Amino acid sequence: MKRVKKISLIIVGIFFVCNIQVVQGIEKEGRIHKNIFVENIDLSNLTKEQARKKINEILDENNELSLIYKDNKYTIKLNELGIVYNVDEVVNESYNIGRNNTIVNNLKEKFKLDMGNKKTIKLNYSYKEEELNNYINEIDKKLYISPINATIKIESGKIITTKEEYGQKIDKEKLKKEILDKADNIYAYSVEIPIQVAEPKYKIEQLSKIDTILGTYETHFNPKVINRVNNIQIAANATSNILVNTEEEFSFNTFILNSNSVKNMKEAPVIIKGKLEKGLGGGICQVSSTMYNAALYAGMEITNIKNHTIPSAYISKGRDATISLGNIDFRFKNKFNTPILIYNEVFENRIVSTIYGNKEDKKDIEIVTEVIETLPNKVVEKRSEDFYKGEKFVEQDGRVGYKVNTFRVYKSENNITKEFVYESFYPPMDKVIVYGIKSKDIKSAPKIEDKNIKTEFA
Repeated sequence: MKRVKKISLIIVGIFFVCNIQVVQGIEKEGRIHKNIFVENIDLSNLTKEQARKKINEILDENNELSLIYKDNKYTIKLNELGIVYNVDEVVNESYNIGRNNTIVNNLKEKFKLDMGNKKTIKLNYSYKEEELNNYINEIDKKLYISPINATIKIESGKIITTKEEYGQKIDKEKLKKEILDKADNIYAYSVEIPIQVAEPKYKIEQLSKIDTILGTYETHFNPKVINRVNNIQIAANATSNILVNTEEEFSFNTFILNSNSVKNMKEAPVIIKGKLEKGLGGGICQVSSTMYNAALYAGMEITNIKNHTIPSAYISKGRDATISLGNIDFRFKNKFNTPILIYNEVFENRIVSTIYGNKEDKKDIEIVTEVIETLPNKVVEKRSEDFYKGEKFVEQDGRVGYKVNTFRVYKSENNITKEFVYESFYPPMDKVIVYGIKSKDIKSAPKIEDKNIKTEFA
């Protein structure tokens, strides 16, 4: 028995020594040990260069990926998506197996490999996020079918709706995952493009709830001021037939600017530094002011409002809403659970703004304004050598200023609630009178009529 055991030990020892010699021979030749794989690529007895070449050849053969949806097929190479494999890293790791440990541990590792144990190394990759996303976006553009919103319009005072249509779009995150899974499985050749339904923003179910007038208001204008009427019509159209969804904010300036209607506006009176002067777009503030009051009556949350510096002739103090494109905006938010529709109409001498919504949101509302302070203006006297003694003229007409509070009053059977909305400030303007101090000299008398001024004599 002892003899058999001794013989067995001798055989194992001889095998072990032979194994060491073989391994040492392989190491001398700079080759990877047998039974070492990268994924399922056998690198046994290959040099680093041979292993690198073998892996790259297989990757090149399987570099092409087809994305398929029905009859549509899009082919691209993985390296065009910025996908790069860590070939050098796995080759070095393969080569170092049985080399980068202690002598005893290296021998144990090599012995296991010689006995048929397989060592598999995972091939990892990196990719460029932007390039992959850009490619997926390009495919999405080709397959995208835009959904069509349900529509709503007012015809002869009636609310007319049409049904929505659904579209389609790529499930971008899912497609991205499947492409990267393909990068993990180097022998996969195609991917089915995942498609999902593109839902419209507005559906008939929502818009059918718009069934009543929540608030309406009208102001009047002089139809003979042609340029101003033109601007009112343009601004009213640009801000009409607008749906505002739940929790969305309406911006007057946004719709004016997005409509490109500014290019068609004409010169009409505008307020510049507290004075009426000619300027592009005069009259559009009458539209914003009319809409402001419709929004107040409709129960909208006013999120941005500013009054003019001069009280307006077409509306009461405290109820105007000035705008300045790119600077001062009129905005409100829909806090109701259903969308609302803004609808403007311009008639011969008036503009009507109406907000439609759900009858459950309709409130009994009254708008109240209170002048809390009247601010007197000053009379400023100036002396000028450009005019004769005894002459005077009004260089600037003055006006009284005001502070006005605006309230929204909600009425119900059992309760009345008063909500503060805004404090309007109309600054006073000094009246400036110029007195002449020049001695009379007929030869050098100025031509008063050449000066565009209002003159009166004492």
